[in-house]
Amino acid sequence: MGIAIEECKLGKVDGVLIYARRNQAGEAAVLDAIDLDRSRIRAIAEALANRGYGVMRQTKVRAGKVRYLFQARWAGDGPPPRDPLAGLRSELTMPDTSKE
Repeated sequence: MGIAIEECKLGKVDGVLIYARRNQAGEAAVLDAIDLDRSRIRAIAEALANRGYGVMRQTKVRAGKVRYLFQARWAGDGPPPRDPLAGLRSELTMPDTSKE
């Protein structure tokens, strides 16, 4: 899989912005997101887990607000899916390959 070298916005699911860290082959090796709505994060994390990702969920307190986050790493056989959010996107966005 290699070390993730580039971070980009992958898309939005239910208003939650999903970021991807791509490896040297350009594959979305690690996905992550943070949001104030626990149910949104949980639903996205469960969907990714059902697709073969290993998912870590956490609760963080930042600036006095509780935020929920997940980080998903491909754990299945072979390379990760070309579009890990296929069928999940509520707002279709094109992947942003620029570094931010």
